[in-house]
Amino acid sequence: MILHPITQLYPERPEWSHDFEQLHQAQNLPEMVLLALQLGLLFARIVLEEELTQRAQVHQPWGHCPTCRRRLRSKGFVSRHMETLIGSIT
Repeated sequence: MILHPITQLYPERPEWSHDFEQLHQAQNLPEMVLLALQLGLLFARIVLEEELTQRAQVHQPWGHCPTCRRRLRSKGFVSRHMETLIGSIT
């Protein structure tokens, strides 16, 4: 089954086991479809968060403001939370 290898990708995420368990216990097709969609969205959020974390670690050269021509600078690493089409990204 494809679910087992996916859970190995991110074992530190407890949402996997809860959602997979619900999928296995689903009684009808509409319930299974909704749970599968939730799992897909969870996977998308995890992948996006991982990619954003990796990109945040890469040094980026800062340019200049197109309006005032001052050099742009980073405000530092802070925790951010965004609502997207695939759910909350932290």
